[in-house]
Amino acid sequence: MTQIRKFIEWLSFHPTSDEIARALVTEYLAAEGVFAVRFGRINNDDSAMVLGQYGYADADEWRDLVIPGPEWRAWDLPETDIIMGKNKSKWAPTSQMCVLSLRDRGVIQGHIVVEFANPIADSDKAQILDRVEDFCLPIALYLSFQNRAAAPVRSNGHAINNSREGDFDQLSARQLSILRGMVEGKTNHELATELGFSVSTIRHETMRIYQALAVSDRKEAAKKALMLSII
Repeated sequence: MTQIRKFIEWLSFHPTSDEIARALVTEYLAAEGVFAVRFGRINNDDSAMVLGQYGYADADEWRDLVIPGPEWRAWDLPETDIIMGKNKSKWAPTSQMCVLSLRDRGVIQGHIVVEFANPIADSDKAQILDRVEDFCLPIALYLSFQNRAAAPVRSNGHAINNSREGDFDQLSARQLSILRGMVEGKTNHELATELGFSVSTIRHETMRIYQALAVSDRKEAAKKALMLSII
């Protein structure tokens, strides 16, 4: 906990995103054998961009690059498989990479990729994930404050609209929990188990969510929830 306090205090000096990644590798996660860290943001239009990185030879190629959603979602990479939910584990098959979410108000805004010099033993994975997760919340909050103060991100020459279009107060707490699960890519069965409702209840509430958001499927609902920041 002392290190987390130290890290949060250090963030008050407004380091760059690259400096945050470097600090994780060279200081805060050095004991875990971390040799590279890269974290990025998912924009409101589902495009993605790298915000901070350290330990990568191709760092300059990714700097300020905005990747459209269909493009990065089609990549055949271990980290993409984890982000997309194809790999239900937070660990790559090599056990030398873990990927965790960066959340703002419960909604996934981006991810952090942590790479290790050597494979991590199964018996050590839970402890190391807890260690990395300790840093995810302050990083996510720090980036969120920065992003809110910044101008809208542009992708393909178009400004992203960050305004809330419409009033979604009609969504109940239960529906917001289900919508949050949609954003995280959870199935109806997973949501039913997690929230303690029947699958039929989840389906019924899902249809009411579609109606409230004026969308027709889960993907559109999740995208609109992210775009309008209603979670």
